[in-house]
Amino acid sequence: MADIIIDIINSIFALSGIYFTVLFIFLFFHHEKKFFKTPRMEKFPSISIIIPAFNEQSTIASTIKAVKAMTYPKRKEIIVVDDGSKDNTFQIAKKIKGIKVFTKKNNGKASALNFGLKKATGEIVVCVDSDSYPEKNALLKTVPFFQKDVAAVTSTVLIKDAKKMIEKLQDLEYTIIAWSRKIMEYLECIYVTPGPMSLYKRKILLDLGGFDEKNITEDIEIAWRLLKNKYKIKMALDAKVYTHAPKNLSIWWHQRIRWNIGGMQTFLKYIDLFFSKDIRNMGMLLLPLFSISYVLNFVGFGLTGYIISKGLQYLAGAYMFGFNPFNISLSIIPDMFFFLAFFSFSLAMLLIKLNFDTMKKVGIVPVKVLDFLVYLFIYILLSPLNLLDSTIRFLTGKYRW
Repeated sequence: MADIIIDIINSIFALSGIYFTVLFIFLFFHHEKKFFKTPRMEKFPSISIIIPAFNEQSTIASTIKAVKAMTYPKRKEIIVVDDGSKDNTFQIAKKIKGIKVFTKKNNGKASALNFGLKKATGEIVVCVDSDSYPEKNALLKTVPFFQKDVAAVTSTVLIKDAKKMIEKLQDLEYTIIAWSRKIMEYLECIYVTPGPMSLYKRKILLDLGGFDEKNITEDIEIAWRLLKNKYKIKMALDAKVYTHAPKNLSIWWHQRIRWNIGGMQTFLKYIDLFFSKDIRNMGMLLLPLFSISYVLNFVGFGLTGYIISKGLQYLAGAYMFGFNPFNISLSIIPDMFFFLAFFSFSLAMLLIKLNFDTMKKVGIVPVKVLDFLVYLFIYILLSPLNLLDSTIRFLTGKYRW
């Protein structure tokens, strides 16, 4: 009976994966020619760049340098908001000419962004993390997307100087995420405007009340709020920004807990839109997709654990009774569940190949085989465990930024 239940769960899991993979592949081929197309813009709007900073004395000068170096036909207003740093962040930024530097009592990143938002004068505000480095042409690649109902534009985030294995794995993950986010644009469902570099229409942000200072992932929440108010979010795939990644598992674990809990906060804030026909991209896609991915994370991990445990039981039993467990008869015919899982896996590999082939066009170096195998069979399996930890912390209220 247990095996039948596992087979049914396995089938549902595989079919869900097949559905979304086929959807993404279809959207890719349907929109492939537009992937790197930057809209024409006759008149460039004024811009303000806001850099919120807290204890970033080692990176703030380099971030400001990269921001100042970005090409733009109009003068760039650069605002650094020191959020009550305990190091020399404020003093270092204050010495740099051509920028505005403010300091305030520490109250979190969203608070610093809102402070900068009130000081800004540009039509477009560009939010850049204080440990991130946009490429020189990033503004020219992103700003032209602000047309009609577009309220925000985001970019491709990559890892700067990825040397350790965990940094390389995150760089691979970010590459996959960037490509997937472009696909989500065609569903009008980009669900996050990442902190390393995202752009917004200042008036819209002010009209909506700025960033949510109670949410620990303000970049997720503001994206959902924009979608709720029927604004569009675009993705400039060839606009790149580099950021520092966690250099060890402990820092990575804490970062992902914050991401997960911020996502949960946002989900509950907008759960009343579930199956809403008035805002179809949120009600009929984003909220259900968020729910399904949450469940599938645990189901997939559970199935993997079940398969491994069954395999170990088989090996132990074989050795106990004295026969070679690897001497398997080729006459054994795999069942339909095997073929379903194999087909799902094959489609996923095709999707990743399309991803890598596309990202080569923006100069992203192909991933090494060893790194990909570690990503596929080890790194991905950490996510459900982290999600479980995040869920427990969220339910018990034991979390912080």
